[in-house]
Amino acid sequence: MSETIIWVAIVLVVVARALKWVSHYRDTVVDAIWSKPAALKLQDIARRRHSLQQQQRSISAQDEYAKWTKLNRQIAQLDGQLGVAQAELKQTRQAGEKALSRLRLVVLTAPLLLLRFWKGKVSVFSLPQGMFPRAVETIMSQGWAAIAMAPARYVWAPGPMKPLQLETPVCLGILIWALSRVLDTLEFVAASLAV
Repeated sequence: MSETIIWVAIVLVVVARALKWVSHYRDTVVDAIWSKPAALKLQDIARRRHSLQQQQRSISAQDEYAKWTKLNRQIAQLDGQLGVAQAELKQTRQAGEKALSRLRLVVLTAPLLLLRFWKGKVSVFSLPQGMFPRAVETIMSQGWAAIAMAPARYVWAPGPMKPLQLETPVCLGILIWALSRVLDTLEFVAASLAV
């Protein structure tokens, strides 16, 4: 049970981070899923407009004025259709992005948040006592709430804190936090090397 929770947490953190890394493909995904008809319509209008512009450039405005003017009116008409199609595509993209963000919230963010609060204190692994300062060991075993609870613990049990066990357990909440920080650091290093 504990191993399953750990693996689910690791997969959720890595998938969330991978989605952040490929976020520049978001418009392509939204176009493919939600706004494909609008994107195809826009491409068709742009293609027809480009074709008419090429035809218009190939003829002389002085020699074939009537044909040139007719093409010019068709191009102006397609310009209007192009504006309408762009507005329609923008509207469907916004709806798709909202749906995609809701999907991400339901599939990744909410389960990860639930894991942090519901199973955040589950011990993932243990380290020998005395490897880190006592305050750090307390945070590792009880999560970030240990900082907030430190004054209350001092009032209820004055005096030096005594070690309760020979090993310091590392909780799931701290593992998720540490994994996120490692991925942030790797991302920073990769971005620095790419420049």
